[in-house]
Amino acid sequence: MPESTPPTTPVPHPGDAARELPLEAPRHPARRNSLRLWPAILILALQAAGLFLSVTPSIDNQTRFFLMMGAPAVCLLLFLVWLVGFSRVPWKVRLALPLVVAFCGLCVARWIDPSMGVPLWIYGLPAVLAGMTFGLWWAQRWNAWQQLGLAALLPLLAWAQLPWWKLEGFDGDYHPELRWRWTASPEERLVPRSTVDQVAAPQALVVGPHDWPMFRGPAMNSRVNWSVGPLDWSSTPPRELWRQPIGPGWSSFASVGDRLFTQEQRGDSELLTCLDTQTGKLVWEVEQPVRFSDVVAGPGPRSTPTFDGGQLFALGAKALLTAHDAATGQLLWKRDLMKEVDAQLPVWGFSGSPLVVGDLVLIYAGGTDPHGLLALDRNTGQTRWSRPQRGMNFSSAQPAELAGVPQILFASPEGLESLDPTTGELLWSFRPSLWKGPAKCQPQLLSDSSLIVPVGDGVGLARLDVVRTGDTWTITERWSSNALKPSFNDFVHFEGHLYGFDQNILCCISAEDGRKRWKGGRYGFGQLVLLEADRRLLIATEEGAAILVDADPDRWNELGRVQALSDKTWNHPVVAGRLMFFRNGVEAVAYQLQPGGPAVATEAPTAP
Repeated sequence: MPESTPPTTPVPHPGDAARELPLEAPRHPARRNSLRLWPAILILALQAAGLFLSVTPSIDNQTRFFLMMGAPAVCLLLFLVWLVGFSRVPWKVRLALPLVVAFCGLCVARWIDPSMGVPLWIYGLPAVLAGMTFGLWWAQRWNAWQQLGLAALLPLLAWAQLPWWKLEGFDGDYHPELRWRWTASPEERLVPRSTVDQVAAPQALVVGPHDWPMFRGPAMNSRVNWSVGPLDWSSTPPRELWRQPIGPGWSSFASVGDRLFTQEQRGDSELLTCLDTQTGKLVWEVEQPVRFSDVVAGPGPRSTPTFDGGQLFALGAKALLTAHDAATGQLLWKRDLMKEVDAQLPVWGFSGSPLVVGDLVLIYAGGTDPHGLLALDRNTGQTRWSRPQRGMNFSSAQPAELAGVPQILFASPEGLESLDPTTGELLWSFRPSLWKGPAKCQPQLLSDSSLIVPVGDGVGLARLDVVRTGDTWTITERWSSNALKPSFNDFVHFEGHLYGFDQNILCCISAEDGRKRWKGGRYGFGQLVLLEADRRLLIATEEGAAILVDADPDRWNELGRVQALSDKTWNHPVVAGRLMFFRNGVEAVAYQLQPGGPAVATEAPTAP
């Protein structure tokens, strides 16, 4: 019997162990960290909030303007910090993407219309940030070069929309007014005036009781104290007398007798023009080689001419002050204040209107000390006195009589100042608690001891009480209120109440305590005139409609409307006799308020 063989341990085969061991997960390259997206989304939400707030009229305009221009810069900085420091994208993308996108932006900037520089910043930059964010998110699993390509392509596609458009300004809510790039603007479509219509000039022009010789009327309070009625626009709407194209500008009219004065831009020249009130035909024009334009309001002069004693005084948007014979337009003298006193050009151009007091013409220049507010000899243009004041100011010096003392009211950066009109000596000054410049609207006198003062652009109003004891003036702030917040659009006072624009909505507040009575009528950033004897408000809406509203403190009641103009209208309406004049930067139009009746009011002024 064979001998048994002891059991042996089998020798493992090298492949056996591998076959018996559990299978391991396949080895792959280390997984990249995913994109950290939430900070970018937060930045985009912040940018969207900035854009939304910049067109919210309940916020004061300085804050809105800062949001419109500053939010893109802040969000760009935050986005770059996120992209380079925290995004987790490959380093070559972090470093190359800003350079590639910036290069594309510079290329696009060379192709766009010059007016589109601001939209490129305000709207193009947020679109670029959104495009880069979406591109990085979509391509986060791709390789670095693919990520870079998509994240740069999407912003370029967003920017590619801009060269097709041009910007013709913003409305009062800061919405852009875009036009197809190759469409001629209203200014470009103006027919050159080759000849002046032969309209006989009067022997002399004298201000009558129903004339409108300066900005906001003879007392600078937008108040018509004679009856222009009856006013029933539902059955007898005003009759259009004439309509004329006009160059851009935000000047209003001065109306004296049968002559109408205004300023406009045509090409590279500012024009001071005189029209016939009954026909709209040109009587004379004077041209100055000046052009001003800003991105918000566009081109043209902003100031309204002032008539006094047969002379006409006009301030251009670049502080060229001229004096003329009102009947013929003959130039009497001129002062280039930007050259002579280093007047600093405001962001929206010089807007204050000349004020004539006796033999002086007062105008704000904002030049080097002491050439702030200037008083010039009306016959020679030589400086008689001046006060130091710098900074942007869009309001006008205004006459007043308080506590029996004739004086001049003018807003400074520190508050409201009262000056002796003959010497420029400071009588008193006061800074209301809500005061915030720059000044844009005029004060409103309630009596010889009380007045309403606008405290800033879209900020509110304050009521001041004025007491004089000997040579001592005591100024007390009775109330301040943000229930009515005028911007460039103003307000009027009637029977203990104030009517005006709370930014873009008409409202009424109590003059006694500043409390709101009603708010209604979304008329945009319009203007208004009080028809005192007829107890009506004449509204010029931002969209160019003429609207009648009851001057009733208990309710808002619209009585009728006429679509007078079709473009943005920021110019003050004018009522002279029974004629109503409207204009904007495209057209001027005249209406007879009492169709079939006389154009000139002949009755004595009527008290309310």
